Amino acid sequence: MSLDATLEATADGDVTFTLSVTTGDPIPEELTFRSGKRADVVVRDAETGETVWQWGRGRMFTQAISTVEVGPDEPLEEVFTWPDPPAGRYTAEATLEAGRNVSATTTFTV
Repeated sequence: MSLDATLEATADGDVTFTLSVTTGDPIPEELTFRSGKRADVVVRDAETGETVWQWGRGRMFTQAISTVEVGPDEPLEEVFTWPDPPAGRYTAEATLEAGRNVSATTTFTV
């Protein structure tokens, strides 16, 4: 089964990222997470490639297994907020933390 991911960034003072994951198949798929961290976002300077912010850095997460069912009409959405970012042009990459190679990128300007 295949999973499709999109990442949107909305800059309005803070930057809000929305990662949406769906399955490309008509049959729902069960995803298993090994902690409370379902996904992460890394923001890099668009010119230098240097990491300037990562949502999961410095956070603690529960160590509990959970499952979520994802279907073509039942997306898994994870929302992250980067508070008060400096002005600039950035590239963000969000990665699903379910033991699958699922990620999405977007560029944005603050």
